[in-house]
Amino acid sequence: MLTPPSTPAQAKLEEQFPSRRSLDASHVPKLNFSPDLLRAELLGEGVWSKVYRISATPLSQPQVGRPLTPPSTPHKSFFGPPQHYAIKTATRSDAAAVFQAEANILTHIQSYDSSADYVVPFLGLCTSTSTPSLLFHCADAGTLESLTESSTSLSPPEVLDLFLHILPQLTHALSFLHTTTNTTHADIKPANTLLNSTISGRPLARLADFSTAFVASAQQSQHSGGGTWSFMAPEQLSLDPCLSTPSFSSDVYSLGISLLSFLCGGNPFSSLLSNNFRLREAVKMGDAISWGMQEPAFEQRIGALQKEWEGRGGEGNLLKLVAGAVRKKRENRWDAGEWCRRVNEALVKVKREREEVVGLGIRC
Repeated sequence: MLTPPSTPAQAKLEEQFPSRRSLDASHVPKLNFSPDLLRAELLGEGVWSKVYRISATPLSQPQVGRPLTPPSTPHKSFFGPPQHYAIKTATRSDAAAVFQAEANILTHIQSYDSSADYVVPFLGLCTSTSTPSLLFHCADAGTLESLTESSTSLSPPEVLDLFLHILPQLTHALSFLHTTTNTTHADIKPANTLLNSTISGRPLARLADFSTAFVASAQQSQHSGGGTWSFMAPEQLSLDPCLSTPSFSSDVYSLGISLLSFLCGGNPFSSLLSNNFRLREAVKMGDAISWGMQEPAFEQRIGALQKEWEGRGGEGNLLKLVAGAVRKKRENRWDAGEWCRRVNEALVKVKREREEVVGLGIRC
């Protein structure tokens, strides 16, 4: 298995991955689709966009590179009961290039059959909207951020159940992104990790928001200053562009902080979020676990989870499942593949004593 470099390689994409599909915009699915946003539910907003939840008649599979126009007499196999979608619309006049780049990268990622297991499915670029818009499957169970907030009302066994369920999903998602698609996400955080409900009652966690993502060695990131400080790796705050540019290793760190936040029940830097200078200095120190343990509520929650972990046969410190991902020096961090292996080995040894299924914070 290919081991991702700690920084994007400089070789051309075609040389390192000769079978890899080009990021040519002609591959992006086009949709002749213009929803009524006045009736839509606002899910969130960021620097470039707003995301709405809409109800619409299911669309037929778009033709790559060609606008999709629904037939005047809908075919039964194409159309059915209304479904929910998420549409991401631009809020700035200069966002067109950013949206096109995100559509390109998502199309590249979705050229792999297993992408829907790890990334929220992208349906296409809407060509009939007044501003650039991207259409996605709608995540119906919130985000890792909202789950972290709601988990504070759960018991330690329930929180640990959710953590041990989500942890391997996201580490495998990151490994897929890096080793299969050669893509750097560059803005992993709980708000960009979306959840879907499943028949089992347990959430399906997948990565979203690829507006700052890029294919390593195919292009340089145009958003090296992007990201959210409290989830950025220490080297990303360096003035040296060779260090500050997002990389596979910084993705690992960002996911590590996201999962550490879930274990703590909140951002480990929460006491510093109102002071940007202190926050930056704390992030550069590269000791997020120690910062989190300074919060009494976080320390108490981790202690309760550790006791539950040991009761199930877990070996060592529960925090070791994320500690290797949040090391200060990127050369000392796990890569995504190693993280997956360590998680798999640890979970095999854990006793599965609980028979009750814990869903999205609700016992079934």
